[in-house]
Amino acid sequence: MPTTPRLILAIWALAFMAVAFAQQSKKASTVTGEVVCLTCYLSHGAKGEGHAKCAATCINKGLPMGILTKDGKLFVAIEDHANAAAYQQLKKFAAKIVTATGIIASRNNITGIAIQKVEVASATKTTATKAQYACPMACIPPQDKPGNCPKCGMKLVRK
Repeated sequence: MPTTPRLILAIWALAFMAVAFAQQSKKASTVTGEVVCLTCYLSHGAKGEGHAKCAATCINKGLPMGILTKDGKLFVAIEDHANAAAYQQLKKFAAKIVTATGIIASRNNITGIAIQKVEVASATKTTATKAQYACPMACIPPQDKPGNCPKCGMKLVRK
């Protein structure tokens, strides 16, 4: 069967759309919500400031965490292999409202976000506040400029 120009054009268009979709799915997105311990939240709905101590304990034990948005959407927090420090920083915000930036991925009705950047969400952010940079492992007090921790060598994360 001879190949027609329309068939070639259709195949080219499908290939182009597939590449464009794949690239689009790698674009960073921002999610704002409460950091929850997935074990506690999924098993008995535990969340909020009253559950902060338990959530912090569970998360520090290595139990999975997620970000629960105001409209009830739950994102499983996953580590971005290129930026492990941001995921480690998220652990410090159990039961707090954060704004996280990262790559969103879904598979089998589970949605996750590979954490690239995280900060406490604030309705009244001021530009007068001077940036602080902290070690993800809390080896040293916050610093006024970016760099690496002199003790563990990890990149300091902007607070």
